[in-house]
Amino acid sequence: MRFCYLNTKNIYPQDRHLIDGLRELGHEVCEMEKKSGQRDAIIVGFTSPLSVISARFFTRDKIIFNATVSQYEANIISRREYGPFCICAVKWWLIDFLSFHLSSIVLLESNAQIEFVSRFFFVQKKKLVRSFSGVNEKEFYFDQHIKKNGKFTILFRGRFLPESGILTVIEAAKKLENSGVQFLVIGHGFMYREFNVLMAKLQPKNVEHIHDKLSVDTLRELMLSCHISLGQLANHPRLERTLPCKLFESLALGLPYLTGRNKAIFEILEENKTCIVVNQNDPDDLAQKILEMKDDRKTLDRIGKAGYDLYKQKLTSKKLAQDFMNACFK
Repeated sequence: MRFCYLNTKNIYPQDRHLIDGLRELGHEVCEMEKKSGQRDAIIVGFTSPLSVISARFFTRDKIIFNATVSQYEANIISRREYGPFCICAVKWWLIDFLSFHLSSIVLLESNAQIEFVSRFFFVQKKKLVRSFSGVNEKEFYFDQHIKKNGKFTILFRGRFLPESGILTVIEAAKKLENSGVQFLVIGHGFMYREFNVLMAKLQPKNVEHIHDKLSVDTLRELMLSCHISLGQLANHPRLERTLPCKLFESLALGLPYLTGRNKAIFEILEENKTCIVVNQNDPDDLAQKILEMKDDRKTLDRIGKAGYDLYKQKLTSKKLAQDFMNACFK
């Protein structure tokens, strides 16, 4: 089949894995093409709801929107920069509403997200399809030659959004300051000021923070050198529905994944089998669980391997693209 993939200049993991996977299956994918021509469907990429709206004006082709989430959720529920009834909130709701209704099929990251979008934007469930995000396999892959750090290292990688739980991480790090546990924080973002205030207040000696943009190779090697990768740890309504990219990246790297007890996570992972789980927004529980894993490397290795096996079986670009084809072109 032949697909036209409309995208932004930034090709996000949510798009990259699907483009690569479709090509692996032998389908033709033309990126950033808006001209007319023979094609089976148009796929609109992540963060591009306006492209759905504009595309519907120049084509009657099947439009598949790889939305993953709603932009209202990302801009209003996550960052809370505006109240739910202000003009900006209404604008984002209308953009989502139109993009979802003008699409033929909408890809979303979890079943919980499907429930939310159907209810909040009045979209029929039959056009909503669960489609996991995957990874860019050229960037994130297991490499057994990368050695682990000599000191037991916990990785937090990602943007400092309210749902991330970055402040919980720093509080837990302080509790483990004299326990032989090191924390590597790679990221910045929305809560950067709060992060810096807490760092200045607690002054944990076991936290290294990298805020600069790293090359892909450097980032991958740093991640692989750690013993545990942290997921989202806050108590936040968005975590009922969302699955962060670092979840899939961690599994692809064979890193044991430690996350808050979030509903959406259990659509793909199983506690004590393919992930480690702690209470939301609980630095004491997080610190205790890290110490348990530090002293039980056999269990830690088992969880890491099980997560990697899950990735190889169900979450490679080729497998996710085949699931996409089965769901959208029965």
